[in-house]
Amino acid sequence: EVNGVRGNVALMLEKCKHDPTLELTICKCLTYGHLISDLQKLMTIKGCGPIMIRLSWHDAGVFNGVDGCPNAAMRLAGGGEHALGANAGLPQVAIPLLQAITEKYVPGLISHADLWALAANVAIKVMGGPDIITHFGRFDCLTCNEGAQSAAGRLPDGDKDAQHLREIFCPKGFTDKDIVALSGAHTVGACHADRSGFEGPWTDDKLKFDNSYFKDLLNKKWTLETMKPGKPQYWSGKTMMLTTDMALVEDAKF
Repeated sequence: EVNGVRGNVALMLEKCKHDPTLELTICKCLTYGHLISDLQKLMTIKGCGPIMIRLSWHDAGVFNGVDGCPNAAMRLAGGGEHALGANAGLPQVAIPLLQAITEKYVPGLISHADLWALAANVAIKVMGGPDIITHFGRFDCLTCNEGAQSAAGRLPDGDKDAQHLREIFCPKGFTDKDIVALSGAHTVGACHADRSGFEGPWTDDKLKFDNSYFKDLLNKKWTLETMKPGKPQYWSGKTMMLTTDMALVEDAKF
């Protein structure tokens, strides 16, 4: 709503034609609508919602309480977050999927980091999850040297235990309850051995955002196996869980 007018864009612009700030606000709102529509189309056509969530999480996940974290450092080749093993597949797959949208809207409307956060929230909605408000204002870093140079202490390793999860998440200000909730993102997507050393989806429908992850974690019987080549993981039929997933049910405090 602008100056008492709602819905009619032409009339809204007429009402604020002597106020450049309001005109700019309306134009940006309209453009954000196009951006969201473009992201929705991408998620629907490519089925790439899960990797967009992973992209946003790994961008934000290097945060710690000492020096914060840079924004969108993963897009910059030459080292840093672009080269981290924990981010394997993101610079090569996720970022190129966003290339056309990036060229259209960055930096004129939105930063890379804000785009990645918005893409994750749009992905959650497209896959049946809640409508999450995206807050903007992230500034992109300019060189790869500004990014995290190591994943140690910043990003979780799937073959570690409950203590490792707390060592990663608690310095970011998260509680045990938060760790469990964030792990629920595993209800979508799948692991790829050539990226992480793990293989397979967590749930039967890797493009449906619901609570299947938690139901399966509690109700299915899981058997520990080691992929060859690969890392130890748990299987139940065609779905799998990581050691960090199993920690949520094996650790009494969780």
